Amino acid sequence: MSEVTPPSPQPAAPQNGLGTAALVLGIVQFFCFPLIGGVLAIVFGKMGMAKAEQGLATNGGAAKAGFILGIVGLALWVLLILITLLGGMFGS
Repeated sequence: MSEVTPPSPQPAAPQNGLGTAALVLGIVQFFCFPLIGGVLAIVFGKMGMAKAEQGLATNGGAAKAGFILGIVGLALWVLLILITLLGGMFGS
């Protein structure tokens, strides 16, 4: 009698959704939804980087780029708010 070997399990598909969402939100925040998009880009980017470190995702670079874009976008908004407030105080 010949032995039948069971088929080998398929490797799990990478969970790249968070990294992709971080990158998209990091870019989109500069055109619309600046504050919410920036915060979500940071959160999703951090979660996506954690998944990449665990080996569950393959797009750690995209997650990191979204994370960095989120930080840059929020920093620019804070700078813009400060300039507006200081301009209002000293401009009148």
